[in-house]
Amino acid sequence: MTNLAEPGTATTATATPAGPNARRWAAVGILSVCVLVPFMDVTMVSIDLPKIARELSATSTDMQWIVGGYMLICACGMLIVPAIGDRWGYRRTLLTGLAVFGGASAVCAWAPDVPVLLAGRLLMGVGAAVVLPMRVGITTAMFEPAQRRRAFGVGTATVATATPLGPIAGGALLDHYWFGSLFLLDVIIVALALPLIAWLVPESRPGRAGRPDLLGIGLASGALLSGFCALVVARHGLALVGWLLLAAAFLTGFVRRQRVAEHPVIDLAAFGRPTFIWSQLTITLANLAWTGAIFLLPLYFEAVLHTSAVGVALLLLPFAALVAVGSLLSDRAAHRIGVRGVVVAGLLLFAAGLTLLSFITPHSNYALILVALGLGGLGGGMPQAPALVAAMGALPPRSAANGPGFINALRHAGGAFGVAAGGLVVTAAYLRALPPLADLPAGAAETIRAGVVNVAGVADRLGPGGDALRAAAYAAFTHGVSLAMRGGALLLVAAAVVAMVLPERATPAPVVATGARPDPEG
Repeated sequence: MTNLAEPGTATTATATPAGPNARRWAAVGILSVCVLVPFMDVTMVSIDLPKIARELSATSTDMQWIVGGYMLICACGMLIVPAIGDRWGYRRTLLTGLAVFGGASAVCAWAPDVPVLLAGRLLMGVGAAVVLPMRVGITTAMFEPAQRRRAFGVGTATVATATPLGPIAGGALLDHYWFGSLFLLDVIIVALALPLIAWLVPESRPGRAGRPDLLGIGLASGALLSGFCALVVARHGLALVGWLLLAAAFLTGFVRRQRVAEHPVIDLAAFGRPTFIWSQLTITLANLAWTGAIFLLPLYFEAVLHTSAVGVALLLLPFAALVAVGSLLSDRAAHRIGVRGVVVAGLLLFAAGLTLLSFITPHSNYALILVALGLGGLGGGMPQAPALVAAMGALPPRSAANGPGFINALRHAGGAFGVAAGGLVVTAAYLRALPPLADLPAGAAETIRAGVVNVAGVADRLGPGGDALRAAAYAAFTHGVSLAMRGGALLLVAAAVVAMVLPERATPAPVVATGARPDPEG
Protein backbone atom coordinates (compact mmCIF):
# COMPACT_ATOMS: atom_id res chain seq x y z
CA MET A 1 0.00 0.00 0.00
CA THR A 2 1.47 3.34 -1.00
CA ASN A 3 2.85 5.43 1.83
CA LEU A 4 4.22 8.92 1.71
CA ALA A 5 5.94 9.06 5.06
CA GLU A 6 9.37 10.62 4.88
CA PRO A 7 12.05 8.41 6.43
CA GLY A 8 14.04 9.64 9.36
CA THR A 9 17.48 11.12 9.08
CA ALA A 10 20.28 8.65 8.56
CA THR A 11 23.87 8.80 9.55
CA THR A 12 26.33 9.51 6.78
CA ALA A 13 27.53 6.43 4.92
CA THR A 14 31.19 5.61 4.68
CA ALA A 15 31.08 6.14 0.92
CA THR A 16 29.00 9.23 0.24
CA PRO A 17 28.41 9.39 -3.51
CA ALA A 18 29.86 12.04 -5.70
CA GLY A 19 29.28 12.88 -9.33
CA PRO A 20 26.92 14.96 -11.42
CA ASN A 21 23.59 15.83 -9.89
CA ALA A 22 21.75 14.39 -12.90
CA ARG A 23 23.33 11.00 -12.25
CA ARG A 24 21.99 10.91 -8.71
CA TRP A 25 18.47 11.69 -9.90
CA ALA A 26 18.74 9.02 -12.59
CA ALA A 27 19.68 6.61 -9.80
CA VAL A 28 16.57 7.67 -7.87
CA GLY A 29 14.45 6.86 -10.92
CA ILE A 30 15.83 3.37 -11.39
CA LEU A 31 15.61 2.66 -7.66
CA SER A 32 11.95 3.68 -7.73
CA VAL A 33 11.31 1.24 -10.57
CA CYS A 34 12.97 -1.51 -8.53
CA VAL A 35 10.63 -0.82 -5.62
CA LEU A 36 7.64 -0.81 -7.96
CA VAL A 37 8.15 -4.45 -8.98
CA PRO A 38 7.74 -6.15 -5.56
CA PHE A 39 5.20 -3.49 -4.54
CA MET A 40 2.82 -4.47 -7.38
CA ASP A 41 3.48 -8.16 -6.98
CA VAL A 42 0.58 -9.04 -4.66
CA THR A 43 -2.05 -7.36 -6.85
CA MET A 44 -0.71 -8.81 -10.09
CA VAL A 45 -0.29 -12.34 -8.76
CA SER A 46 -3.78 -12.22 -7.24
CA ILE A 47 -5.14 -11.51 -10.72
CA ASP A 48 -3.10 -14.50 -11.93
CA LEU A 49 -4.47 -16.94 -9.31
CA PRO A 50 -7.50 -18.23 -11.27
CA LYS A 51 -5.26 -19.07 -14.23
CA ILE A 52 -2.69 -20.70 -11.95
CA ALA A 53 -5.47 -22.78 -10.40
CA ARG A 54 -6.68 -23.96 -13.80
CA GLU A 55 -3.31 -24.58 -15.45
CA LEU A 56 -1.49 -26.13 -12.47
CA SER A 57 -4.51 -27.55 -10.58
CA ALA A 58 -3.67 -25.41 -7.55
CA THR A 59 -5.92 -25.75 -4.51
CA SER A 60 -7.08 -22.91 -2.27
CA THR A 61 -4.32 -23.81 0.21
CA ASP A 62 -1.74 -23.66 -2.58
CA MET A 63 -2.93 -20.19 -3.52
CA GLN A 64 -2.66 -18.98 0.07
CA TRP A 65 0.97 -20.10 0.14
CA ILE A 66 1.69 -18.55 -3.27
CA VAL A 67 0.57 -15.11 -2.07
CA GLY A 68 0.83 -15.26 1.72
CA GLY A 69 4.03 -17.29 1.84
CA TYR A 70 5.76 -14.68 -0.31
CA MET A 71 4.75 -11.91 2.10
CA LEU A 72 5.68 -13.96 5.16
CA ILE A 73 9.21 -14.67 3.89
CA CYS A 74 9.51 -10.99 2.97
CA ALA A 75 8.50 -10.02 6.52
CA CYS A 76 11.02 -12.37 8.14
CA GLY A 77 13.79 -11.25 5.79
CA MET A 78 13.26 -7.60 6.65
CA LEU A 79 14.35 -8.31 10.21
CA ILE A 80 17.89 -9.28 9.11
CA VAL A 81 18.50 -7.69 5.70
CA PRO A 82 19.25 -4.12 6.95
CA ALA A 83 22.06 -5.48 9.14
CA ILE A 84 23.49 -7.31 6.13
CA GLY A 85 23.39 -4.11 4.10
CA ASP A 86 25.11 -2.17 6.88
CA ARG A 87 28.06 -4.52 6.75
CA TRP A 88 28.17 -5.75 3.16
CA GLY A 89 27.20 -2.49 1.48
CA TYR A 90 23.82 -1.24 0.31
CA ARG A 91 24.47 -1.43 -3.43
CA ARG A 92 26.00 -4.92 -3.31
CA THR A 93 23.13 -6.16 -1.15
CA LEU A 94 20.55 -4.59 -3.48
CA LEU A 95 22.13 -6.11 -6.58
CA THR A 96 22.13 -9.53 -4.93
CA GLY A 97 18.50 -9.18 -3.86
CA LEU A 98 17.42 -8.07 -7.32
CA ALA A 99 19.26 -10.99 -8.92
CA VAL A 100 17.49 -13.39 -6.54
CA PHE A 101 14.12 -11.76 -7.27
CA GLY A 102 14.65 -11.90 -11.04
CA GLY A 103 15.94 -15.47 -11.04
CA ALA A 104 13.05 -16.61 -8.84
CA SER A 105 10.61 -14.85 -11.18
CA ALA A 106 12.06 -16.85 -14.08
CA VAL A 107 11.51 -20.05 -12.09
CA CYS A 108 7.88 -19.03 -11.52
CA ALA A 109 7.37 -18.13 -15.18
CA TRP A 110 8.19 -21.66 -16.35
CA ALA A 111 7.11 -23.61 -13.27
CA PRO A 112 5.69 -26.99 -14.37
CA ASP A 113 3.80 -27.59 -11.13
CA VAL A 114 2.75 -26.01 -7.85
CA PRO A 115 5.79 -27.08 -5.74
CA VAL A 116 8.21 -25.43 -8.18
CA LEU A 117 6.04 -22.32 -8.38
CA LEU A 118 5.86 -22.10 -4.60
CA ALA A 119 9.63 -22.49 -4.27
CA GLY A 120 10.06 -19.66 -6.75
CA ARG A 121 7.60 -17.48 -4.87
CA LEU A 122 9.38 -17.98 -1.55
CA LEU A 123 12.67 -17.02 -3.22
CA MET A 124 10.94 -13.94 -4.63
CA GLY A 125 10.02 -13.08 -1.04
CA VAL A 126 13.71 -13.22 -0.11
CA GLY A 127 14.55 -10.86 -2.96
CA ALA A 128 11.74 -8.45 -2.07
CA ALA A 129 12.93 -8.36 1.54
CA VAL A 130 16.25 -7.02 0.23
CA VAL A 131 14.98 -4.57 -2.36
CA LEU A 132 12.54 -2.59 -0.22
CA PRO A 133 14.79 -1.52 2.70
CA MET A 134 17.96 -1.15 0.60
CA ARG A 135 16.28 1.37 -1.67
CA VAL A 136 15.63 3.60 1.33
CA GLY A 137 19.15 3.23 2.70
CA ILE A 138 20.76 4.06 -0.66
CA THR A 139 18.58 7.11 -1.26
CA THR A 140 19.25 8.39 2.25
CA ALA A 141 23.00 7.97 1.73
CA MET A 142 22.99 9.71 -1.67
CA PHE A 143 21.27 12.92 -0.59
CA GLU A 144 21.72 15.54 2.06
CA PRO A 145 18.74 16.03 4.41
CA ALA A 146 17.53 19.10 2.47
CA GLN A 147 17.12 17.03 -0.73
CA ARG A 148 15.84 13.79 0.71
CA ARG A 149 12.18 14.79 0.80
CA ARG A 150 12.28 15.57 -2.91
CA ALA A 151 14.16 12.35 -3.67
CA PHE A 152 11.59 10.23 -1.85
CA GLY A 153 8.83 12.29 -3.48
CA VAL A 154 10.09 11.20 -6.91
CA GLY A 155 9.82 7.59 -5.79
CA THR A 156 6.34 8.15 -4.42
CA ALA A 157 5.17 9.77 -7.65
CA THR A 158 6.59 6.86 -9.67
CA VAL A 159 4.80 4.27 -7.57
CA ALA A 160 1.53 6.22 -7.39
CA THR A 161 1.48 6.72 -11.18
CA ALA A 162 2.51 3.24 -12.23
CA THR A 163 0.71 1.14 -9.64
CA PRO A 164 -2.69 1.25 -11.35
CA LEU A 165 -1.10 0.53 -14.75
CA GLY A 166 0.83 -2.59 -13.73
CA PRO A 167 -2.16 -4.87 -13.11
CA ILE A 168 -3.74 -3.76 -16.40
CA ALA A 169 -0.59 -4.74 -18.29
CA GLY A 170 -0.52 -8.02 -16.39
CA GLY A 171 -4.19 -8.66 -17.13
CA ALA A 172 -3.63 -8.06 -20.84
CA LEU A 173 -0.86 -10.67 -20.82
CA LEU A 174 -2.99 -13.18 -18.93
CA ASP A 175 -5.87 -12.83 -21.39
CA HIS A 176 -3.59 -14.03 -24.21
CA TYR A 177 -0.74 -16.07 -22.71
CA TRP A 178 0.00 -18.63 -19.99
CA PHE A 179 0.07 -17.84 -16.29
CA GLY A 180 3.85 -17.44 -16.24
CA SER A 181 3.87 -14.57 -18.72
CA LEU A 182 3.15 -12.19 -15.84
CA PHE A 183 6.39 -13.17 -14.08
CA LEU A 184 8.38 -12.41 -17.23
CA LEU A 185 7.63 -8.71 -16.62
CA ASP A 186 9.68 -8.99 -13.43
CA VAL A 187 12.50 -10.76 -15.26
CA ILE A 188 12.70 -8.07 -17.94
CA ILE A 189 12.65 -5.17 -15.47
CA VAL A 190 15.31 -6.76 -13.27
CA ALA A 191 17.52 -7.55 -16.27
CA LEU A 192 17.40 -3.89 -17.30
CA ALA A 193 17.82 -2.55 -13.76
CA LEU A 194 20.90 -4.55 -12.69
CA PRO A 195 23.47 -2.92 -15.02
CA LEU A 196 21.96 0.54 -14.49
CA ILE A 197 22.21 0.22 -10.71
CA ALA A 198 25.79 -1.05 -10.97
CA TRP A 199 26.61 2.01 -13.09
CA LEU A 200 24.58 4.77 -11.40
CA VAL A 201 24.46 3.87 -7.72
CA PRO A 202 27.58 4.34 -5.55
CA GLU A 203 28.35 1.98 -2.71
CA SER A 204 27.40 3.04 0.82
CA ARG A 205 27.99 1.28 4.12
CA PRO A 206 27.04 2.86 7.47
CA GLY A 207 28.98 0.24 9.41
CA ARG A 208 26.61 0.20 12.39
CA ALA A 209 28.21 -1.15 15.54
CA GLY A 210 26.85 -4.25 17.22
CA ARG A 211 25.67 -7.63 16.00
CA PRO A 212 22.06 -8.26 15.01
CA ASP A 213 20.03 -10.32 17.45
CA LEU A 214 20.00 -13.50 15.35
CA LEU A 215 18.29 -15.54 18.08
CA GLY A 216 15.56 -12.92 18.45
CA ILE A 217 15.07 -12.78 14.67
CA GLY A 218 14.82 -16.57 14.55
CA LEU A 219 12.26 -16.68 17.34
CA ALA A 220 10.17 -13.92 15.76
CA SER A 221 10.26 -15.70 12.39
CA GLY A 222 9.27 -18.98 14.04
CA ALA A 223 6.27 -17.32 15.70
CA LEU A 224 5.10 -15.81 12.41
CA LEU A 225 5.56 -19.03 10.44
CA SER A 226 3.81 -21.17 13.07
CA GLY A 227 0.86 -18.77 13.23
CA PHE A 228 0.56 -18.78 9.45
CA CYS A 229 0.66 -22.59 9.33
CA ALA A 230 -2.05 -22.74 12.00
CA LEU A 231 -4.43 -20.90 9.67
CA VAL A 232 -3.37 -22.40 6.33
CA VAL A 233 -2.19 -25.95 7.07
CA ALA A 234 -4.03 -27.01 10.23
CA ARG A 235 -7.23 -24.87 10.39
CA HIS A 236 -8.99 -27.07 12.97
CA GLY A 237 -8.57 -29.85 15.50
CA LEU A 238 -5.42 -30.92 17.32
CA ALA A 239 -3.19 -29.77 14.46
CA LEU A 240 -4.46 -26.21 14.88
CA VAL A 241 -3.88 -26.35 18.65
CA GLY A 242 -0.39 -27.71 18.09
CA TRP A 243 0.65 -24.97 15.67
CA LEU A 244 -0.83 -22.29 17.93
CA LEU A 245 1.03 -23.67 20.95
CA LEU A 246 4.25 -23.67 18.92
CA ALA A 247 3.62 -20.06 17.87
CA ALA A 248 2.98 -19.11 21.50
CA ALA A 249 6.23 -20.82 22.56
CA PHE A 250 8.24 -18.94 19.93
CA LEU A 251 6.56 -15.67 20.90
CA THR A 252 7.29 -16.22 24.59
CA GLY A 253 10.91 -16.97 23.78
CA PHE A 254 11.11 -13.84 21.64
CA VAL A 255 9.78 -11.62 24.43
CA ARG A 256 12.21 -13.09 26.95
CA ARG A 257 15.09 -12.68 24.52
CA GLN A 258 14.28 -9.03 23.88
CA ARG A 259 14.56 -8.30 27.60
CA VAL A 260 18.21 -9.39 27.72
CA ALA A 261 19.52 -8.85 24.16
CA GLU A 262 22.24 -6.24 23.74
CA HIS A 263 20.79 -5.10 20.41
CA PRO A 264 17.13 -6.24 20.50
CA VAL A 265 14.93 -6.51 17.45
CA ILE A 266 12.52 -4.20 19.27
CA ASP A 267 12.78 -2.52 22.66
CA LEU A 268 9.75 -3.84 24.54
CA ALA A 269 9.36 -0.40 26.12
CA ALA A 270 7.76 0.62 22.80
CA PHE A 271 4.68 -1.41 23.72
CA GLY A 272 4.27 0.70 26.84
CA ARG A 273 3.75 3.77 24.65
CA PRO A 274 0.09 4.21 23.59
CA THR A 275 1.05 5.98 20.37
CA PHE A 276 3.16 3.03 19.26
CA ILE A 277 0.37 0.57 20.05
CA TRP A 278 -2.40 2.28 18.07
CA SER A 279 -0.15 3.26 15.18
CA GLN A 280 1.36 -0.23 14.85
CA LEU A 281 -2.11 -1.76 15.11
CA THR A 282 -3.28 0.54 12.33
CA ILE A 283 -0.37 -0.34 10.06
CA THR A 284 -0.74 -4.09 10.59
CA LEU A 285 -4.54 -4.38 10.41
CA ALA A 286 -4.86 -2.04 7.43
CA ASN A 287 -2.40 -4.18 5.50
CA LEU A 288 -4.18 -7.34 6.68
CA ALA A 289 -7.53 -6.08 5.37
CA TRP A 290 -6.05 -4.68 2.15
CA THR A 291 -4.15 -7.85 1.20
CA GLY A 292 -6.99 -10.14 2.20
CA ALA A 293 -9.38 -8.24 -0.06
CA ILE A 294 -6.93 -8.16 -2.98
CA PHE A 295 -6.39 -11.93 -2.60
CA LEU A 296 -10.09 -12.87 -2.57
CA LEU A 297 -11.77 -10.42 -4.93
CA PRO A 298 -10.03 -11.47 -8.18
CA LEU A 299 -11.15 -15.06 -7.53
CA TYR A 300 -14.71 -13.82 -7.08
CA PHE A 301 -14.56 -11.59 -10.17
CA GLU A 302 -13.14 -14.26 -12.48
CA ALA A 303 -14.74 -17.45 -11.15
CA VAL A 304 -18.21 -16.16 -10.17
CA LEU A 305 -18.76 -13.05 -12.33
CA HIS A 306 -16.73 -14.49 -15.24
CA THR A 307 -14.70 -11.30 -15.68
CA SER A 308 -11.61 -11.40 -17.89
CA ALA A 309 -8.15 -10.74 -16.41
CA VAL A 310 -8.12 -7.25 -17.95
CA GLY A 311 -11.61 -6.68 -16.59
CA VAL A 312 -10.43 -7.63 -13.11
CA ALA A 313 -7.54 -5.16 -13.39
CA LEU A 314 -9.96 -2.43 -14.48
CA LEU A 315 -12.24 -3.20 -11.54
CA LEU A 316 -9.27 -2.85 -9.18
CA LEU A 317 -8.11 0.36 -10.87
CA PRO A 318 -10.23 2.74 -8.70
CA PHE A 319 -8.96 0.99 -5.60
CA ALA A 320 -5.29 1.31 -6.58
CA ALA A 321 -5.67 4.88 -7.83
CA LEU A 322 -7.52 6.07 -4.74
CA VAL A 323 -5.00 4.41 -2.43
CA ALA A 324 -2.46 6.76 -4.02
CA VAL A 325 -4.85 9.72 -3.70
CA GLY A 326 -5.53 8.92 -0.05
CA SER A 327 -1.81 8.77 0.64
CA LEU A 328 -1.23 12.10 -1.07
CA LEU A 329 -4.05 13.74 0.91
CA SER A 330 -3.04 12.32 4.28
CA ASP A 331 -0.15 14.68 4.97
CA ARG A 332 -2.20 17.80 4.26
CA ALA A 333 -5.17 16.47 6.20
CA ALA A 334 -2.95 15.66 9.18
CA HIS A 335 -2.09 19.36 9.51
CA ARG A 336 -5.81 20.21 9.76
CA ILE A 337 -7.35 17.42 11.84
CA GLY A 338 -4.26 15.80 13.36
CA VAL A 339 -2.61 12.45 12.80
CA ARG A 340 -5.12 10.58 14.93
CA GLY A 341 -8.03 12.18 13.04
CA VAL A 342 -6.61 11.10 9.65
CA VAL A 343 -5.96 7.58 10.90
CA VAL A 344 -9.45 7.15 12.35
CA ALA A 345 -11.17 8.66 9.30
CA GLY A 346 -9.17 6.45 6.95
CA LEU A 347 -9.87 3.29 8.90
CA LEU A 348 -13.60 4.03 9.01
CA LEU A 349 -13.73 4.81 5.27
CA PHE A 350 -11.87 1.58 4.55
CA ALA A 351 -14.29 -0.30 6.80
CA ALA A 352 -17.25 1.28 4.97
CA GLY A 353 -15.86 0.04 1.64
CA LEU A 354 -15.44 -3.50 2.94
CA THR A 355 -18.92 -3.39 4.47
CA LEU A 356 -20.38 -2.54 1.08
CA LEU A 357 -18.43 -5.43 -0.44
CA SER A 358 -20.02 -7.75 2.11
CA PHE A 359 -23.33 -7.30 0.24
CA ILE A 360 -22.05 -8.90 -2.99
CA THR A 361 -24.02 -11.70 -4.62
CA PRO A 362 -23.27 -14.09 -7.52
CA HIS A 363 -24.97 -11.51 -9.75
CA SER A 364 -23.72 -8.25 -8.23
CA ASN A 365 -23.85 -5.00 -10.17
CA TYR A 366 -20.41 -3.63 -11.01
CA ALA A 367 -21.49 -0.17 -9.86
CA LEU A 368 -21.76 -1.34 -6.24
CA ILE A 369 -18.36 -2.98 -6.48
CA LEU A 370 -16.68 0.11 -7.95
CA VAL A 371 -18.14 2.41 -5.28
CA ALA A 372 -17.06 -0.01 -2.52
CA LEU A 373 -13.55 -0.34 -3.95
CA GLY A 374 -13.27 3.43 -4.32
CA LEU A 375 -14.19 3.98 -0.68
CA GLY A 376 -11.86 1.20 0.42
CA GLY A 377 -8.98 2.56 -1.64
CA LEU A 378 -9.34 6.13 -0.40
CA GLY A 379 -9.69 4.99 3.20
CA GLY A 380 -6.90 2.44 2.87
CA GLY A 381 -4.46 5.03 1.58
CA MET A 382 -5.10 7.62 4.29
CA PRO A 383 -3.96 6.06 7.58
CA GLN A 384 -0.75 4.27 6.65
CA ALA A 385 1.67 7.18 6.27
CA PRO A 386 0.49 9.13 9.37
CA ALA A 387 0.48 5.93 11.44
CA LEU A 388 3.95 5.11 10.18
CA VAL A 389 5.27 8.51 11.23
CA ALA A 390 3.58 8.11 14.63
CA ALA A 391 5.06 4.63 15.14
CA MET A 392 8.54 5.86 14.18
CA GLY A 393 8.24 8.81 16.56
CA ALA A 394 7.17 6.55 19.43
CA LEU A 395 10.20 4.25 19.17
CA PRO A 396 12.47 4.33 22.23
CA PRO A 397 16.05 5.49 21.51
CA ARG A 398 17.31 1.93 21.96
CA SER A 399 15.21 0.86 18.94
CA ALA A 400 16.27 3.71 16.65
CA ALA A 401 18.26 1.32 14.43
CA ASN A 402 16.28 -1.94 14.56
CA GLY A 403 12.75 -0.73 15.36
CA PRO A 404 11.85 0.44 11.84
CA GLY A 405 12.70 -3.01 10.48
CA PHE A 406 10.33 -4.52 13.05
CA ILE A 407 7.58 -2.11 11.99
CA ASN A 408 8.08 -3.01 8.33
CA ALA A 409 8.16 -6.72 9.10
CA LEU A 410 4.87 -6.56 11.02
CA ARG A 411 3.27 -4.66 8.17
CA HIS A 412 4.14 -7.41 5.68
CA ALA A 413 3.24 -10.11 8.19
CA GLY A 414 -0.17 -8.45 8.47
CA GLY A 415 -0.57 -8.94 4.72
CA ALA A 416 0.38 -12.62 4.98
CA PHE A 417 -2.13 -13.19 7.78
CA GLY A 418 -4.77 -11.32 5.76
CA VAL A 419 -4.36 -13.94 3.03
CA ALA A 420 -4.38 -16.79 5.57
CA ALA A 421 -7.40 -15.56 7.53
CA GLY A 422 -9.37 -14.59 4.44
CA GLY A 423 -8.67 -17.95 2.83
CA LEU A 424 -9.64 -19.77 6.02
CA VAL A 425 -13.00 -17.98 6.27
CA VAL A 426 -13.89 -18.40 2.60
CA THR A 427 -12.80 -22.05 2.37
CA ALA A 428 -14.72 -23.01 5.50
CA ALA A 429 -17.88 -21.25 4.32
CA TYR A 430 -17.55 -22.64 0.79
CA LEU A 431 -17.14 -26.27 1.90
CA ARG A 432 -19.89 -25.98 4.50
CA ALA A 433 -22.44 -24.55 2.03
CA LEU A 434 -21.73 -26.89 -0.90
CA PRO A 435 -24.60 -29.27 -1.74
CA PRO A 436 -24.09 -33.07 -1.43
CA LEU A 437 -21.59 -34.21 -4.07
CA ALA A 438 -21.82 -37.99 -3.63
CA ASP A 439 -23.61 -38.52 -6.97
CA LEU A 440 -20.91 -36.80 -9.04
CA PRO A 441 -18.53 -38.80 -11.27
CA ALA A 442 -15.30 -40.11 -9.73
CA GLY A 443 -12.90 -37.31 -8.85
CA ALA A 444 -15.40 -34.54 -9.66
CA ALA A 445 -16.34 -33.95 -6.03
CA GLU A 446 -12.71 -33.44 -4.98
CA THR A 447 -12.19 -31.12 -7.93
CA ILE A 448 -15.12 -28.98 -6.80
CA ARG A 449 -13.89 -28.93 -3.19
CA ALA A 450 -10.38 -27.92 -4.31
CA GLY A 451 -11.58 -24.51 -5.46
CA VAL A 452 -14.38 -22.51 -7.03
CA VAL A 453 -12.38 -21.97 -10.23
CA ASN A 454 -12.96 -25.65 -11.04
CA VAL A 455 -16.75 -25.48 -10.80
CA ALA A 456 -17.45 -24.30 -14.35
CA GLY A 457 -15.48 -27.15 -15.95
CA VAL A 458 -17.23 -29.86 -13.90
CA ALA A 459 -20.67 -28.28 -14.34
CA ASP A 460 -20.22 -28.06 -18.12
CA ARG A 461 -19.45 -31.79 -18.30
CA LEU A 462 -22.64 -32.55 -16.38
CA GLY A 463 -24.82 -30.83 -18.98
CA PRO A 464 -28.14 -29.29 -17.86
CA GLY A 465 -27.78 -30.96 -14.48
CA GLY A 466 -24.69 -28.86 -13.80
CA ASP A 467 -26.60 -25.59 -13.60
CA ALA A 468 -27.84 -26.23 -10.07
CA LEU A 469 -24.35 -27.26 -8.95
CA ARG A 470 -22.83 -24.14 -10.49
CA ALA A 471 -25.37 -21.84 -8.80
CA ALA A 472 -24.94 -23.50 -5.40
CA ALA A 473 -21.13 -23.41 -5.53
CA TYR A 474 -21.03 -19.78 -6.64
CA ALA A 475 -23.45 -18.81 -3.86
CA ALA A 476 -21.33 -20.70 -1.31
CA PHE A 477 -18.10 -19.00 -2.39
CA THR A 478 -19.71 -15.56 -2.52
CA HIS A 479 -21.08 -16.06 0.99
CA GLY A 480 -17.56 -16.83 2.18
CA VAL A 481 -16.12 -13.70 0.55
CA SER A 482 -18.92 -11.65 2.10
CA LEU A 483 -18.07 -12.99 5.56
CA ALA A 484 -14.38 -12.21 5.04
CA MET A 485 -15.16 -8.62 3.99
CA ARG A 486 -17.36 -8.19 7.06
CA GLY A 487 -14.63 -9.56 9.31
CA GLY A 488 -12.06 -7.19 7.80
CA ALA A 489 -14.40 -4.26 8.36
CA LEU A 490 -14.87 -5.20 12.03
CA LEU A 491 -11.10 -5.36 12.55
CA LEU A 492 -10.67 -1.91 11.02
CA VAL A 493 -13.41 -0.46 13.23
CA ALA A 494 -11.72 -2.04 16.26
CA ALA A 495 -8.41 -0.43 15.24
CA ALA A 496 -10.17 2.93 14.87
CA VAL A 497 -11.67 2.60 18.36
CA VAL A 498 -8.25 1.80 19.83
CA ALA A 499 -6.76 4.82 18.06
CA MET A 500 -9.48 7.05 19.50
CA VAL A 501 -9.37 5.66 23.04
CA LEU A 502 -5.65 5.38 23.71
CA PRO A 503 -3.97 8.64 24.72
CA GLU A 504 -1.55 10.26 22.33
CA ARG A 505 1.93 10.96 23.63
CA ALA A 506 4.27 13.20 21.69
CA THR A 507 7.67 11.60 21.29
CA PRO A 508 10.51 13.01 19.23
CA ALA A 509 11.33 11.04 16.10
CA PRO A 510 14.50 8.99 16.48
CA VAL A 511 17.57 9.27 14.33
CA VAL A 512 17.52 6.18 12.14
CA ALA A 513 20.93 4.92 11.20
CA THR A 514 20.09 2.09 8.85
CA GLY A 515 18.13 1.11 5.79
CA ALA A 516 15.78 -0.74 8.09
CA ARG A 517 13.32 2.15 8.23
CA PRO A 518 9.96 1.44 6.60
CA ASP A 519 9.99 2.07 2.90
CA PRO A 520 7.80 5.02 1.88
CA GLU A 521 6.33 2.95 -0.95
CA GLY A 522 6.67 -0.54 0.53
